Amino acid sequence: MLEDKEPIATVAVRDLAVAKKFYQDMLGLEPVEDSPEVLSFKSGQFRLFVYRSQFAGTNQATAVTWAVGDVNAGRIPGQMGGVKAGQ
Repeated sequence: MLEDKEPIATVAVRDLAVAKKFYQDMLGLEPVEDSPEVLSFKSGQFRLFVYRSQFAGTNQATAVTWAVGDVNAGRIPGQMGGVKAGQ
């Protein structure tokens, strides 16, 4: 039933403007949707949904993982710009 469907990673954030800057400007993801409550980005063949939630930052587990061949190549230049989990 779902074996041929692509999953969509979904991340809750408190501030969509900060999230947009992080995912688009810092990680270089291509925006697909930009609405007042939801952002969607293209990453490879998949999508990442980012939505505003009062529960953002409460997940203490991994939410999204990217597979990169060289861990140093996948490193974000400099710091994360002050972005903290759940923003």
